[in-house]
Amino acid sequence: MKNTLTLLLILFFGFNCIAQGVFRNQTNNTLEKVVQDYPSQFKNIKGELLSSGQGSAEYKSTITIPGAVSTKIIQSAAAHKQEVCWQSVVYSVNEFNLARNRFEELFNQIKNTIIKPEGEKAVIVNGMYIDPSEDKTYTTIQFDLLPASGAMQKLNIDLVLKNTNGQWKIVLSVYDKDRKETEAIVVK
Repeated sequence: MKNTLTLLLILFFGFNCIAQGVFRNQTNNTLEKVVQDYPSQFKNIKGELLSSGQGSAEYKSTITIPGAVSTKIIQSAAAHKQEVCWQSVVYSVNEFNLARNRFEELFNQIKNTIIKPEGEKAVIVNGMYIDPSEDKTYTTIQFDLLPASGAMQKLNIDLVLKNTNGQWKIVLSVYDKDRKETEAIVVK
């Protein structure tokens, strides 16, 4: 009886650990680290300077989604305010169907991610899937943080599928809401 109880406890805790791993992946692990560093304007994940000029600078990010084409932090001064954006070109391909499939896969990896910012309540990343069309040059899914409070109220997370000269790119961005209102995010 004692051995049976011990075996059941081991199986119970083993399945719980496996089940928790199903909901964690490299994309949402990276996203969690980026969002946690947002209140400090990404200072802890900012790498070497890539370029600068006319009130803006681009830095390499030390946190990237595995397999991403490029990941950078963009700082700009607009309307006497410093704005910051973490941007990752996660995927780039010529064929729309491959891009659409990867776009949906990334959406599924991001939705329902639970993030615990330091000193704040945990938030859930939530969004509604939008099926991209080859006829559109871009599709944007904006994620909400629920329930957002403090610095998290000023945060946007977008997943974009964009066609640039026949090249389909998927871009994940974490940025200030003010930035969205003052300028479009440039995907290079």
